[in-house]
Amino acid sequence: MPDVVAHELITDPNGIYLDATIGAGGHAEVILSHLHKEGHLIGLDRDPEAVRRCTVNLRAYADRLTLIHADYRSLAAVLRDAGVAQITGALFDLGLSSPQLDDPERGFSYRFDSPLDLRFDRTTGQSAAAWLASASEREIARVLREYGEERHAARLARLIVEERHFTPVTTTRTLVGLVERAAGQSGPSFGRSAARVFQALRIVVNDELAAIPVGIRAAMDRLAPGGRIVVLAYHSLEDRLVKTLFREASRPCRCSPAQGQCICGADPQGRVVHRHVIRPTDDETRRNRRAAAARLRVFERDTQRDGGAS
Repeated sequence: MPDVVAHELITDPNGIYLDATIGAGGHAEVILSHLHKEGHLIGLDRDPEAVRRCTVNLRAYADRLTLIHADYRSLAAVLRDAGVAQITGALFDLGLSSPQLDDPERGFSYRFDSPLDLRFDRTTGQSAAAWLASASEREIARVLREYGEERHAARLARLIVEERHFTPVTTTRTLVGLVERAAGQSGPSFGRSAARVFQALRIVVNDELAAIPVGIRAAMDRLAPGGRIVVLAYHSLEDRLVKTLFREASRPCRCSPAQGQCICGADPQGRVVHRHVIRPTDDETRRNRRAAAARLRVFERDTQRDGGAS
């Protein structure tokens, strides 16, 4: 949905924009193509390989693009260090990029036999294999249930703990075999279970859900009046979180005028642009089947508020 993203995001073609998850650079390239020569894009990614890739793929825009290896959890510090007090818009494309999913060495896909890593940044933190080696059966079941919404969570957690007594669960093939045993089936149903399990492990290893409100709130604090934040989520956990953040940031005061002052604590920063989530068209889904799960939401800062932050 790159063209839709650019249409929703760009309110001033001469502004400063942020791509908080630049990934393969697809959205960034379209955004840069719509900016005028005074416009600038700051691209972040916690995956150093993504930053290296975009340095090459987007070299035609080098004079209007700043690439930084950083987690958007540290967005406030990144903008401060870059001397940027205010941004015109920000894009958060959550989840995986296609190069990450298609790289057999990363462990993101159950289609390959590879090391069970699943980290966006392999220079820090622990891999999924390391997490599975130390987490309790109860904790594994909780993560599979809460982050993957996997109905076989308890059985799979038990199988994982039993397996690691004999052989560490260090490869995607080993985990896939355990998912097959837990689900007791193969084919499309197994594929859905495997996808949910890998999603859950990816979320816990990268602490993804905790990072989302930190990054989005930091972007809101630095958003120029009339500027927009566009978020692409790919599963219900992310989307519910984004919907709640946007709703809270746009909630008006509910106090009676007779009270004379606000006591409900509401501090609306702007508005939700679209009442309903935007989904890809059939044509977009045909061109890119991975876009089928995308859910786009847009927040716009109040034109009367100062978006700068010290």
